[in-house]
Amino acid sequence: MRTPRLIDLSHRLDSRTPTYPGYPSVEIQLLETTRFGQVDGRRALNSSRVSVGLHCGTHMDAPFHFYEEGRTIDQVPIGQCMGPALVIDLGEASRAGTIEVGHLQVQRERLRRVQKVILNMSWSRRWGKPEYFTDHPVLSGDAAQFLVDCGVELVGIDAPSVDRPPFPAHLVLLGNGAIIVENLTNVDSIESELFTLVVLPLALTAREASPVRAIAIEE
Repeated sequence: MRTPRLIDLSHRLDSRTPTYPGYPSVEIQLLETTRFGQVDGRRALNSSRVSVGLHCGTHMDAPFHFYEEGRTIDQVPIGQCMGPALVIDLGEASRAGTIEVGHLQVQRERLRRVQKVILNMSWSRRWGKPEYFTDHPVLSGDAAQFLVDCGVELVGIDAPSVDRPPFPAHLVLLGNGAIIVENLTNVDSIESELFTLVVLPLALTAREASPVRAIAIEE
């Protein structure tokens, strides 16, 4: 029996994690360290506090991000965050700047079966460079509607966002109950078009997003 191959699709979170211009950086505060030896006569521990914007690094957007009555991140069903998924190589298509319906139509039947898709733009190679946040490819509103019409409930992308203002793809996807995972990495390492995806958010009460640990599992 072949051992499943695990691929980590998540960027690391630390004070150097790139963020949108003007967005808060990750802050990690050391509360206690074992280097102290003892604290108040007891063994010292390693303990920390983190401050992070919910849209920093690899993260998931819930419908509440754009819709007041939409599901918050703690209301997203676990089953929507894991299961069979399809990766679509759009590296060539993304050079034009916008992914349109025509780039996705050939995968219609597979999309209907798996309902989770990762759009591989090969954009994570630019992680840490200024153009990563300013020049990234986007998903058109019509392409987002095509995915929704195929029954897609999760869309992941190796770029900082599926679109830009006025946010046509966000509005279509989140407005139809889908969730969005942004800032994925290592997507090029997925060898099989069909695989198992696990993307688990924190159960943050009544909030619109969460950092995630995203994993691809190839059997």
